[in-house]
Amino acid sequence: MTPSGDALGLEWDRTGTVPGSASGVPPEFPLSPVASLDSFSLRVPDHSISAAWMGAVSLPVMDGFLQRLRRHWTERFGPGPRHLVVAVSGGLDSMVLLQALHRLRRKFPWDLTVAHAHHGLRGAEADADADWVHTQASLLGMPCVVESLPVRAAARASRESIEMAARRLRHAFLARTALRLGALEVVLAHHAGDQAELLLLRLLRGAGSEGLAGMRECSPSPADRRVTLLRPLLAFDRADLERFARAHGIRHREDASNRDLSIPRNRIRHQLIPDWIAHHSPALPRVLARIADIAAQDADYLREQARRWREAVVPEPWESLHVALQRAILRGELLEQGRRAEFATVERLRLARTPGPPAPARTPPGTTSIAKSRRPPTETVVLPLQGTRGGRRLPDGSRLRWKRLKRPLPFGRDWEQFDAATLPHTVVVRHRRPGDRFQPLGQANPARLQNLLINRRIPATERDHLWVLDLGEGPLAWVEGFPSGQRHRLGPATGDIVALRIDRTGPRPDPPARAAQKPAGRPGPA
Repeated sequence: MTPSGDALGLEWDRTGTVPGSASGVPPEFPLSPVASLDSFSLRVPDHSISAAWMGAVSLPVMDGFLQRLRRHWTERFGPGPRHLVVAVSGGLDSMVLLQALHRLRRKFPWDLTVAHAHHGLRGAEADADADWVHTQASLLGMPCVVESLPVRAAARASRESIEMAARRLRHAFLARTALRLGALEVVLAHHAGDQAELLLLRLLRGAGSEGLAGMRECSPSPADRRVTLLRPLLAFDRADLERFARAHGIRHREDASNRDLSIPRNRIRHQLIPDWIAHHSPALPRVLARIADIAAQDADYLREQARRWREAVVPEPWESLHVALQRAILRGELLEQGRRAEFATVERLRLARTPGPPAPARTPPGTTSIAKSRRPPTETVVLPLQGTRGGRRLPDGSRLRWKRLKRPLPFGRDWEQFDAATLPHTVVVRHRRPGDRFQPLGQANPARLQNLLINRRIPATERDHLWVLDLGEGPLAWVEGFPSGQRHRLGPATGDIVALRIDRTGPRPDPPARAAQKPAGRPGPA
């Protein structure tokens, strides 16, 4: 009986073999091509087949690389339908990613769009890359978006390296393309070797747990957090990608700049890592991947603890927090403000919020101190400005209150008012320290706080007990008894307002002469 019909479908890679057939399949069983030239469908009728022959059919249903990628994708990202923007440079990594996703479309309900960033750095070679990618996308029946990016001009304007400017513009292009197409995910071709290079580069630059966490398989785009970056190849070595490319005849472009050893990352890729693997440990990429995973978990934990502290109604005192948590809190605040969270900046802010030990009292040689020397108070209170209002009991028994407003309060109600856009989410309330500077409302330049207190005739016995508002950088934002700082004044462009006051249980220092803070162009409440 001649087998016919579609009762049973089997697929396998063309490299498999079945005993008794030079082509890998018994001659009486017809082969018919399916979507890819690299696999075939075997149609077998619904009747008895010898157990010996069936046992010999041990060919894989799918290429081993694709099987791993399919399982990995399902576990990490889910099998559901989605529109994916695939970032393709034309190099081996991104062409393997594109071809693999194209083949997996038979298993997943995907819409794929190719995106190519033309950096304009390599002249005709870069033009040829863009044409190549567009052609490959057309052959696979995929739409392709190509955009030229002004990398050199952007680097000059921002005073950053060509590599950093290219990265920033490339991520902006990918996020912009995804949102325009209604796709919320961009797929990148980074693999385990890229992760190892990045970790070593950051380690040599002194990165902490956030930096050593490396690239995540799933993370928000640095250009727009509405877009998610997916890196499904992080679990694969470069050798895995090369084998897949050879087996399937996948062609790609070569970027000559990747061989430029004047670029630190290329030296790590072509010299440091191969030398270490050859002479010390072939497992280096796996070791670095483990370090990245450990650092990522540590960083996630600290980030969560920082979030809880900032959202707490009555958070733990700043000085009682572990240094690692203090740094995580400040790093998060800087990033939310769109600022770079470099270690030097974070540490400067942390030390500004952390009271130092009081200097020991000095006694002249040959004398004995009888009376206890007066030491200024050093209490520091961290105040999160979360929500619409809040308050804290200060160490001296006074009560600090704040609230967020849409319209300014009339002058004379003992509330100091600040443009909310000029304040971070968390501020520090403390006593004065040597070297403090303050620019009161209406004053042209900052001045030493000591001089301001003397000029306003604040008694010496009361100066050390005044509370000040410290933002960590620049002059103080406010000093008790003064109006708010000049940089935080209300104006025509002011949106939200933060009003703050301190209620003392005992007599408070006599306030100095005040300049009325009436915002220009802002009507008072009816």
